[in-house]
Amino acid sequence: MLKSLVYLGLSALSFTGGLAHAAENCGTYTVIPGDTLRLISERYYGQREFSPTIYEANAAEIGENPNAIEIGMELAIPCRENMQTPDPIALLALIGPEKTTVENTALRFLAKAGDTPFVKQDSSGVIPDILSAALRSGGYIGALDITRPSGISDVLQVSTEPGALLSFPWTMPTCSDPTALSPQSVYLCNTYSFSEPLYEITLGMFTTRDHPLAAADTASSFEGKSICVSQFHTPDLLYQNGIAATSATIVLSADFESCLAGLKAGEFDAIVADYQSFGALMPNDNGLVDIPAFAQKSTLHAIAYSHNPAALEVLAMANSGLKQILMSGEWFGIVNQHLAKVSN
Repeated sequence: MLKSLVYLGLSALSFTGGLAHAAENCGTYTVIPGDTLRLISERYYGQREFSPTIYEANAAEIGENPNAIEIGMELAIPCRENMQTPDPIALLALIGPEKTTVENTALRFLAKAGDTPFVKQDSSGVIPDILSAALRSGGYIGALDITRPSGISDVLQVSTEPGALLSFPWTMPTCSDPTALSPQSVYLCNTYSFSEPLYEITLGMFTTRDHPLAAADTASSFEGKSICVSQFHTPDLLYQNGIAATSATIVLSADFESCLAGLKAGEFDAIVADYQSFGALMPNDNGLVDIPAFAQKSTLHAIAYSHNPAALEVLAMANSGLKQILMSGEWFGIVNQHLAKVSN
């Protein structure tokens, strides 16, 4: 069973008065973007200070760190006197019909934070260029105005707002098999619509050259190990290979660079990354190697919040335009231009 799931950079919750005794459960709650146990406690109990009650009831699911609730987790809600049942529609901030057209909203696109060959720090990169060309060919006349929230929860929270259109880039989960998905990917599959593939990548795991994991080929090799996953990716690779079911500690980091720095410093035993980013951001002689048994192909996509017709309309434009730039050869021109920059 997953030992713990830790978010770097989050402040610790303040638990006072000790954990409450076990209580009967009055229902379940599905974690959404921006949630913390204290906010969930306030919604049900009217006070944030009862968050330890929820943590105690879900400690086996959450792990050792109360901050480590993940989008899509199903949390049991213990009964208390005078508790309230929040309206799930209000919690999901579903978009009203008066705010769902392209014409009457301030429009923007969302990109994940960090610096990779796909989306650079200045918001340039192969994915924005491909998406911009696809949208233009598909009939979208606006600019690709990109906002970059600091974390994954922030991206997903903002993506439910009326003016938010597409967010990117996301790897495509295997939505048909929820058992192979992290809770975050289950949430994505249930809440968002994915574009056609924008770009193909190869995901893998990396470690130091002299680490025993360099020759790992089974999930059991990761028992008791610490694995860092940057917010640019999801932990799905670890679920699909059975690693998440071991006693491994999975650390979700704010960015790819933090995982690399932690690996080199010995804080992590391995990291999950894509080969393209790893090759572009690390010098050749860096003392780090891949773990070949766990490499797999994946694709990058844009997503639209499924309750926002305006976002779905723009997603359809992107899909239509993507077919056109593939047929015209524009897609290949954009990719070759970026590959030439990387090689230089």
